[in-house]
This record gives sequence, C-alpha cells and structure tokens, in this order.
Amino acid sequence: MVFACSGQLLKRIFRRLRQLSSMVAVATTLSLLTTVSTFPPPAFAAPGYYTVKQGDSLWVIARRCGTSVAALKQANNLRSEALKPGQVLRIPRPQGTPGQTARARAAARRAPLPARSGDDIHDLLTYARSLLGIRYRWAGESPATGFDCSGFTKHVFGRFGVALPHSAAAQYSCGVPVARAELMPGDLLFFHTSGSGIDHAAIYCGDGRFIHASSCGGCVRVDALTEPYWSSHLVGARRLLEVKR
Repeated sequence: MVFACSGQLLKRIFRRLRQLSSMVAVATTLSLLTTVSTFPPPAFAAPGYYTVKQGDSLWVIARRCGTSVAALKQANNLRSEALKPGQVLRIPRPQGTPGQTARARAAARRAPLPARSGDDIHDLLTYARSLLGIRYRWAGESPATGFDCSGFTKHVFGRFGVALPHSAAAQYSCGVPVARAELMPGDLLFFHTSGSGIDHAAIYCGDGRFIHASSCGGCVRVDALTEPYWSSHLVGARRLLEVKR
C-alpha cells in the first residue's frame, strides 16, 4: 500500500515538473520577444531593388528613387560612384508611414531647380570661358588634368553648387527639358555624335554658340550651333538653373 501511494505521488510530482517546465519556456520566449521589440529600428525599412542601365549614375538613381547618394552607397557597401549596366542595387526606404514615404519621394521628384540670378549665370559662363584652351582628356574633370565633355560641364556647374554625374547620358536626365527655340545662356546641350545614344554635352553661351571640351579640337573651345554638323547632331537641351525674375 505504501509503495502504491509512493508511486502515485511520484507521478504527480513528475506531472507538476513538466507543467512548470512548460511555463518557464513560455516565459522565456515572451521575455526574448519583449527584448527584441525594444531594439532600435534599423536605419532603413525593407529595401527594393534597381537594375543599373546604361548612362545611369548614383545621382540620377537617387533622385529617381527619392533617396540620397550617401544612402545608396551605404546600403550597397559602395566605396565609389562607379556603376556597371546590369548591376543590381538595393534601394533604401526611409522609415515612416507609407503616406509619409510616398510624399517624400514625390517631393524629391518635384524638387525645384536651383534659382540663380542673371549675374550668377554670367559668372558661370565667364568661368567656363576662363577654361578655354585646356586640353581634352578622356575621363578628365579638372583644369589640372584636362576635361572630357561631361567632366567639363560637371566641373563648371559644380563650382556654382549644382552637382552633376560624370556622364553626358546621365546629365541628360537632370534639370528640365528645353526646346531649341527657347534656349537660354547656361542651358546644357546634348548631342549624339557616334555609337548609340547621347555621348556629348556642352554649355550654351547664347547667340547660337556653345562651349565644350572637344575631342576633335583637342581642348575646351567655342563652336556654333548653326554649323551643319552640330545642328544635325543636337538631341536636346536641359535647364539646370532657373533665372530669378
């Protein structure tokens, strides 16, 4: 009888121990979940992806996707701004409600052109002309080393607070389009001279003339848009500086 009672007692003890073990496991899980929920949120929510196309730059992609070049470089562990067609980039999304995020992207797309006075545009063209005669150098973007066409426009506009990518095709995505009949000094001109797509950029000076780093001429020079070659190869123009009225 004693042995029977002892056996029943042991069974109750084991059953109680299993119950206590289950309760401890649940409490531990809840504690872990509470701890995880108190961790600081990540800098960016779930990112999307973008496949780099010919002529793209980080500046163009950032503007198109409503983010920044710094955020793109951080999200993709990039040490430079060099991109290759076909490369897949993670696009970081800022924290916030869907409505806030959508409004932020829309605001980035609607960002106004940098306003400049007529004097500032005059100063920009004066500075551009001060570089006349500097040698042409492929991939160059400084007076010390020489310029290629987009390196020249990038350098000149950069001196006046407008950041441009180092690619004629990518620069064609910047600013707003301008009809040929509405060209103003300081507008960017884009040409198709060989191969496929846009491959040459220049700055319109007014009176049918433009300044550019010419590979054929071997230096920064001024040419006329009325010349048959340039007139027939003009693709379009973009305005980066809005004149204050």
